[in-house]
Amino acid sequence: MDSLTSQQLMFNGINRFDHQPAITCLETNETITYKELRNKVDRIAGYLYEAGANVGTNIAVLIPNSIESVLFGRAVGRCGATLIPLNNKLGVREVDFILNNAEPEIVVMATEKHIEPVLHYLNENEGKIVIGLPGLITTDYPAEFRIFDWNHTPDAPIEFPTARPDDLSRIAYTGGTTGTPKGVMHTQKSGVAEMEAACMEYPYDDRDKVLFCTPVVHSAGVLLNRSLLAGCHVYLSRSFNPAKFLQTVQDFGITSTFVVPTIIYRLIDEAKKTNYDVSSLRNINYGSSPISTERLKEAFEIFGPILRQQYGMTECSILITRLTKSDHLWAFNHKPDVLRSCGKPCLMTQIRLVDNDGNSNKSVRRGEIVVKAPYVSNGYYKREDLTKEAFRNGWFYTGDVGELDEYGFLHIVERKKDMIISGGQNVYSVEVERVINQHPAVSMSACIGIPHSDWGEAVCVFVVLREGDTCSKEELIQFCKERTSAYMIPKEIYFETSLPLTTVGKIDKKKLKKPFWEGAEREVH
Repeated sequence: MDSLTSQQLMFNGINRFDHQPAITCLETNETITYKELRNKVDRIAGYLYEAGANVGTNIAVLIPNSIESVLFGRAVGRCGATLIPLNNKLGVREVDFILNNAEPEIVVMATEKHIEPVLHYLNENEGKIVIGLPGLITTDYPAEFRIFDWNHTPDAPIEFPTARPDDLSRIAYTGGTTGTPKGVMHTQKSGVAEMEAACMEYPYDDRDKVLFCTPVVHSAGVLLNRSLLAGCHVYLSRSFNPAKFLQTVQDFGITSTFVVPTIIYRLIDEAKKTNYDVSSLRNINYGSSPISTERLKEAFEIFGPILRQQYGMTECSILITRLTKSDHLWAFNHKPDVLRSCGKPCLMTQIRLVDNDGNSNKSVRRGEIVVKAPYVSNGYYKREDLTKEAFRNGWFYTGDVGELDEYGFLHIVERKKDMIISGGQNVYSVEVERVINQHPAVSMSACIGIPHSDWGEAVCVFVVLREGDTCSKEELIQFCKERTSAYMIPKEIYFETSLPLTTVGKIDKKKLKKPFWEGAEREVH
């Protein structure tokens, strides 16, 4: 098994199924079977191979949830190349940085708002190739782009390159404490371990119908891969709408889904007003941010004992800990505080709590969560400094501070990293501050996360204006909308004459946070 690669495992999985439906796109009402999936992937992989795709080739894919996004992701793997999956919700600034950091030889795209940074990257880097997908956007691609031909067939049969276990299979970008995204590297070998662990933790089979409405380049991608390995029928939606979601469950008999807490809240509110039949659901997997215990109880009462939580990170998948359906049921009836936890370690995961000196012993009741698993990343792309800081002696230092209760459940109580989780998206304060500080009227700013009943945490910014200048909250929000990702836009802005400082002259964010988190048991919501 040490020689098995994620390239081989994925295609071993989907080769077992033929005429069963593989993927349905809800926006287009198109369905393809597993046999069609394989044939289309091979055709696309042949096109990419002729364009230069090979083992070690970085290929960025920027496509919203669709059959095409799945096909091209699998086709990159078929070539043994390195996939750089990009979220279509990313801002122009983030895409520009990632392209220049990852330096992909090929970019495949189908989003209108990112044409400008992709074109700039192409013009500034000789020999790169950009492929635009027809039919997914309403405008024309620039003349410099190649337009993908769905009818293209290779001149001769292709024997696709064979990747080795230590070759990179994926570079997934996540927010960075330095103000720029970090490329999290995963090898073919760690990809195999991730899929094996997902098969253990999520017992799907070819009768399951799995609905995805969050970007499959994010956490949902792990369950997408797991679903295809099992022969499930995958339903993809490009966006979330609570009525549409519940209607889809009712019409198609959806058995499983993956959501973030904000989506659960929307579903609860919609279900209270309507009368959809959701009895087919057997699993509601949720994660990416903490959840309100009170609203979790409401979900339990509406949907039944079918909720499963996972805690994870890009660096080690969604497979750090899991709060099972049985755990939820037991906690609901006997120990409600456990619903605030993120469960117990997954089968292939070890966790420890360490103090500030890196010590781990029985006296450490609260400490940074460090993780060891065969699917942990081997570091950050082109960032040896950050790699040495976060990956030490086989352990990944998460930056989350946790406690273990008397039953062995892990509770996250605060973050060492200056990070906010809003609606399931990671937002690093320094990134928001960098954008806000570009406004000509702003002298300085400080970004914090504050509790929010719907989003978990809301992005909040304190702003000091330059002397004599004026600016409104609405103007600053619009300024951010034009420059960054939607999930990084502040929901609250407070104007101050000065900001509190620590004894060493840094902005005292603990003091700014204190009024919002007063009385809370933990500084995550």
